Amino acid sequence: MGFSLWNIFKAGLLFTNSIMILHRKRFLSKYGLDDVNNMGCNPSERPFQVQAIGLLQAVHYLKIPVIMANIVAIVFELLLGGG
Repeated sequence: MGFSLWNIFKAGLLFTNSIMILHRKRFLSKYGLDDVNNMGCNPSERPFQVQAIGLLQAVHYLKIPVIMANIVAIVFELLLGGG
């Protein structure tokens, strides 16, 4: 597996898929990452946590484009072969 743009795209897509499967109420609420308002403190006290919540919300907002990127990746892998 070489260092190419295609492999970087696939790695980013796998990372995005792993974020998308995190359930907001069952998993993220245990760690206080479900909503900025439910942090239990002032958001300016924990800027990293606010950024993580923003990333999680942005990924869930882009569900349809990620699904389309998955389809494109699967089709390319089937046509051109993996590896």
